[in-house]
Amino acid sequence: MLSAIEKGKWLLTHYLVICLFLALLILTLVGVGNVVLVSLLGILLCLVGLVQHAVKVDLWVLGSLLIYNLFSMIASYRTFGNTVDGYAAVQMIFPVIYLLLASLSQQELVLLRRLCVVWVGMAAVIGMLHFVYGAVWLGSAKRLGGLLGNPNGFGIFLVLGWFALQSCTLSGTAEAGDGKKSFLSMEPLLLTALGLTLSLGSFAAMAVGVLVLLLQIWQQSSRREMLLRGCVPLAKLTLGVGMGLLLYLGAARTNYPWVCLLVFAYVIFAAYYWRRFEDFLQSYPRWSLSIAACGLLVAGAAVAIRPSAMATFAERLAMMQNGIHYLSMHPLWGVGPYQWRVLNLYDNDIYFNTNHIHNAFIHVGVEMGLVAGAVLLIIAIRGLVKKRQSWMLAGCVAFFFHCLIDTGFFYLGIVTLVLLTVAEPGHGGRYLSARAVKGVFGLLELVFLCNLICYVCMI
Repeated sequence: MLSAIEKGKWLLTHYLVICLFLALLILTLVGVGNVVLVSLLGILLCLVGLVQHAVKVDLWVLGSLLIYNLFSMIASYRTFGNTVDGYAAVQMIFPVIYLLLASLSQQELVLLRRLCVVWVGMAAVIGMLHFVYGAVWLGSAKRLGGLLGNPNGFGIFLVLGWFALQSCTLSGTAEAGDGKKSFLSMEPLLLTALGLTLSLGSFAAMAVGVLVLLLQIWQQSSRREMLLRGCVPLAKLTLGVGMGLLLYLGAARTNYPWVCLLVFAYVIFAAYYWRRFEDFLQSYPRWSLSIAACGLLVAGAAVAIRPSAMATFAERLAMMQNGIHYLSMHPLWGVGPYQWRVLNLYDNDIYFNTNHIHNAFIHVGVEMGLVAGAVLLIIAIRGLVKKRQSWMLAGCVAFFFHCLIDTGFFYLGIVTLVLLTVAEPGHGGRYLSARAVKGVFGLLELVFLCNLICYVCMI
């Protein structure tokens, strides 16, 4: 056990990791944003950044984040006459986090990633307990929205947590270490909570990420080895998500909601013996293949539970088409933050009754202009072409695919989780001098301070 002095030294040594982890906790809880909280957080993080030295950072990503927020501020000012109403006031936190990440060592990045997995696991447990309590004692069994309050947003949050967990435990590299023993029992909890969200978009994003992983395995080995190695995670996905669907059905589709308590007890039992289950799958490949094949049944059950999913997908395509129409009319500056919904209310198209087009790139282009949408696309491409761990790349692909069909990009906690678990600012980057680093943080601090003062004066 560490003594109090040793713990104090550890905290002082890794203070930046603690700051970024606490930022994730706060940003997860504020949903799409709170100007006061995010501004205060930004000021504190920039103060931490002012004491950092020269760093190696990917200027393509950092520059694109700054340009994106600049055009977002311009769009807000043109629409509302200030820079507080809009996305920039809260999304300005992203370049701050990204630049702080560049100051971490590789060991600190691993530590931060593990802390993120712990937080997502806690969020999954809290969500499941809330679901069971609501179903049994309140008689209300709804799709799990968790700490984010939205099932689709919470779904991709759990997907990102699952990929981060794999990079911590199953990579086979030195960073896995004893983390496998510590974290593997969280996996069924994450997957069960994911099943409770019934977010088909998140399921599809996970499937795309796993497909990328399988293709990488295929490039490095034979098709037979790809099948054997790929069936283990597929089998675990099948069982984990399947337990979530059973938990939902027991609570929502029976006359006795208390039945879900039995399924929940089984989930706890599965978490306790999950390591043995994984060892079994690796020792008996045929069983892995059989269980993985049952994933088709689980997918079919998810669609059957939500028969409106296909109509929802068609509506999203129509939403994108509607957005492209406005993008062609206002290509340079866009229609302004939060204006698409207002315009959609009065146009001749379907009223979609949502704040965001379910395609982040199109929505950003519509409301903030083509330049903002283009730099966002540059960030995505830059993130995908970087060489990194297979599981991290798969998680990155899953997130950007989800951005094409949903609105996860506008939840601060989701994007922060992506940055903390997938981004590697120093990989392939260039050195920024200490003076340049302090200059960027000083400028951003001034922006946060101005936003905070402006918001207070507007109240």
